Amino acid sequence: LQNLFQRYVKWVSTNPGSLGDVELTAKWLSYFIAGKINNSSAVSELVYSLSNLLVFANDRIIERAHRTVADDSQEPIERRLKVLLTTLEYCEVFIELSAHKIWGTRGKWFIICVIQVIKCLGRLVLTSCYASTKIVTSPPIPALNRKTVSQQSSAGNESFNANLRNGAIVLKRSGRVMRKVECSPSLASRSWKPPLSENDISPVLNTQYGGKRLMSAELVYIFKPLIHLGCMHRYGTKSWKAYLVALALDGISLRKYYNNRQALSKDQRVELSRRCVSLLLYLLRSPFYDRYTHDKIACLLNGI
Repeated sequence: LQNLFQRYVKWVSTNPGSLGDVELTAKWLSYFIAGKINNSSAVSELVYSLSNLLVFANDRIIERAHRTVADDSQEPIERRLKVLLTTLEYCEVFIELSAHKIWGTRGKWFIICVIQVIKCLGRLVLTSCYASTKIVTSPPIPALNRKTVSQQSSAGNESFNANLRNGAIVLKRSGRVMRKVECSPSLASRSWKPPLSENDISPVLNTQYGGKRLMSAELVYIFKPLIHLGCMHRYGTKSWKAYLVALALDGISLRKYYNNRQALSKDQRVELSRRCVSLLLYLLRSPFYDRYTHDKIACLLNGI
């Protein structure tokens, strides 16, 4: 069994581009299962969770083989905590559906509270104790860009990349990266591509993160799920008060971040943009969905 696993690791490491079809097939299988068999929602979510975990495991194998991420900059506890939170996020819906099937509604809400408490504590530890993680992404370990991995693995040795980084300047007005004339490589080794920018070379390095406003903005975002659960317990699952409180907390957090956007790195700004787009999900949440969105979507589907 160990020999078989080693062969699989070797195949994944040498064929990162061939994995996409297998992983995509497993993910699409979850959509075809839905509605076809008994307990299809739980089975479909199980297949979908396993497909995400398969992608996550393959990314870690490729990452370790190509050494694309500077893991030395992260402490072991920080790395393990991110792995735990990422795994929990991929399996969260399946765990909730299973809890509802086994223990009923009360058991489901108990499991939801436990999951959110674990996620809240984990994000709080990452934000408070580790300088490299001040904005926790969703998931904490994002999917690996395998195209970039293959490009970096074929780009040459480390000394060439070091000379390329040191031999480039950034234009002040346009921000364009240009290679210095005296640092141009020979024609045989020249790639004819523009030099890599600092964000492309070191995507894990964040700009200096400071200020109590940014810290408070992340804390609001971290504690929002627990506050939302408390409001639903107090006012009901379909109450406008719980809905508006969650929306207001998201708005406050985003507003604080955008007021200090210049202090964020490129990756942190991408996460900020993702959080802005996720506000559209409020259109699919009760009670707004029950009273407005449901009828609109039904009319659209009937028209099609």
